Amino acid sequence: MNVSIEQAVSRPLAVAEGLLRRPIDETVVYSKVVVLTGETGVVATANGRWCFLDALALLSRVVGHLIVAVPPEAKHLRQEVDAYCERAWTRGAISIVDGAELTLLRGAHAVLNIGAEMRPELPWTSINANGWIARVSSRTKLPADTHEPNPIAALLAASLGVTEIFKRIFEVPEEIAPLLGLTQFSLYELTTSPTCLGPALPSQLRFPDTLLTGAGAIGNAIALLLAQLRIEGRLHIIDRQRYRDENMGTCLLMERNGWLKEPKALRLAAWLKQHSILNVTSDEITIEAAIADNRLDGLTIDLALNGLDDPGARRETQRLWPSVIIDGGINEVGAAVTEYRLDWQECGCLMCWFDAPQLDEKALQSRWTGLRRDSLDDANRQLSDRDIVTADESKREWLRARQREGKTVCSVVTEAQLAARLGVAANEGFRPSVPFVAAASASLVVGAAVRAFVFPQEPAPSMFQIGSLFLGPAHSATAKRSPSERCQCVLQRKLIMAVHARRMRNCDRKSDAI
Repeated sequence: MNVSIEQAVSRPLAVAEGLLRRPIDETVVYSKVVVLTGETGVVATANGRWCFLDALALLSRVVGHLIVAVPPEAKHLRQEVDAYCERAWTRGAISIVDGAELTLLRGAHAVLNIGAEMRPELPWTSINANGWIARVSSRTKLPADTHEPNPIAALLAASLGVTEIFKRIFEVPEEIAPLLGLTQFSLYELTTSPTCLGPALPSQLRFPDTLLTGAGAIGNAIALLLAQLRIEGRLHIIDRQRYRDENMGTCLLMERNGWLKEPKALRLAAWLKQHSILNVTSDEITIEAAIADNRLDGLTIDLALNGLDDPGARRETQRLWPSVIIDGGINEVGAAVTEYRLDWQECGCLMCWFDAPQLDEKALQSRWTGLRRDSLDDANRQLSDRDIVTADESKREWLRARQREGKTVCSVVTEAQLAARLGVAANEGFRPSVPFVAAASASLVVGAAVRAFVFPQEPAPSMFQIGSLFLGPAHSATAKRSPSERCQCVLQRKLIMAVHARRMRNCDRKSDAI
């Protein structure tokens, strides 16, 4: 199926334009050569393999000319790379070679190495992972140990590494986002100063009946991790939308055939049925309608994973009152996770966290750009003459200049927003995005879920955020929100706990019957 390149790259390109605050010559950027390679000993490990394949899926969406240099000894990895490239969508072209020759590396504009080496004479970034620790460096060598398998840390390492490559190919100035030195981040301790690798994952992982709301960029990466972890149990996916061209640039599982125009929930469920051991069901519906129509009654949902961009839907998911609810959030540069457990009586639920008044998104965007509200309905198309003629007169000259540059509505909104110095808020409508930020959020979400059900005795923050992947995980923070006295989690707590206890008893009886 034909894919609109302009729409597919619109969201990542808008992120770059937002960082640089200037137009970007796409021809120059997407002609640059990026090499993905790896060290034989590292890619032979589970962590190295995950890092390599995850980085390949992320890079193919944000670079134009990608050369994948697989070590000749890594024959099984080469087979997996070949299979991926046969079905992958990419902005430009992917070439596969046996090993990274020096002449190839010297001709590259950026090199992502899965391993520990550092080549300061080259535009070189290395990543690896061990246990719960993700590592990245563009300046010095990394520790070389990668023996403790954990795909959650491997995906975060790939996300951090591709962020570094993105900075190189778009030439993000050091004063905006410098390349990272040796950086290690523990998804178990949520710190860049880890004291240990974290506990080994058990050989068998089982989640309770789980709801995944949202099958977009975050949902794709969550699904990938659930498959890589070999999670057992039942999973139900809901999303009311269908995959569109613009999702190609942000959803790391999407392939060039068989995904576009398909219902997101159903297509992601089909992928999981093929690649995981989960019992997966799905529904093309909103969370509000699913609850109102009793469409979730066949499940005893005790874990909810959110990959949403709508605060109202986040609040609605909380009405299920599972034991654990974990919400992944992103803006154009940063990733966050918010968690609530029923036994955290001193913490606010998602209704407390997302209790801010709803903004009229189109009214804001119309004010920034001068465009009429109906011109904002499809943010991924280019500006038209009609958009400009019907726009606020004071903005027409500016819009005409953006049209001559071939700007999309999305890019215009982003530029106007930055000019207004408003910053990016999680609920202000269409946002530029990149796949590696969404993947980082998914790593935080799935990491929190594993901690909650496998290591529940360990303390965890209500909210954790990496403020900007472009600045690295050292720029992170935790937060706690006390429960609102007018929220259901306070006013109806006894009823909520009684209903939950009854639901768990029914679940136990079903398990005994089986």
